[in-house]
Amino acid sequence: MCQNSDSVFCMSAQSSRLRQRLVETAREYQKILETLLQERGPLIRGSFGTRARLCGRPGCRCVQGFLHESKYLTASDGGKARQIHVPAHEELHVAKGVERYRRFWQMRARLTERVKLQLELIDRLGRSLLEPYPPGKPLPPASRRGRTPKGARDRQG
Repeated sequence: MCQNSDSVFCMSAQSSRLRQRLVETAREYQKILETLLQERGPLIRGSFGTRARLCGRPGCRCVQGFLHESKYLTASDGGKARQIHVPAHEELHVAKGVERYRRFWQMRARLTERVKLQLELIDRLGRSLLEPYPPGKPLPPASRRGRTPKGARDRQG
């Protein structure tokens, strides 16, 4: 890709592209963050849906197949699914709250992806700027960052 004599130019071009990508991801991050901060709530956790049922009265229209519909909010509670009936006058409020909740956490997930991408680009930028030293017999690049996990220290002997 790059010739040995062009290594400074190559390093400069690669680091320049990485900086540009970092600026782009920072802009994307900012847009997502602004969208997230605009949310005013309320957020309602769960799924909002309709259930059809028979009421049990012998002469009711539901016996002929025209079932009664009820709105429910379903969410997990202590590992179990729990359904809560939503009265008709609160259906719109709950539906919008559930949608806002879902959108909020989708935006958070997008924000997380951007942060991971930014960290990856920063790592690549750092590696692209790395100069081997000393010139004759350079030290090897770092194999990992951070502390060695406790279990790994015991195995290293």
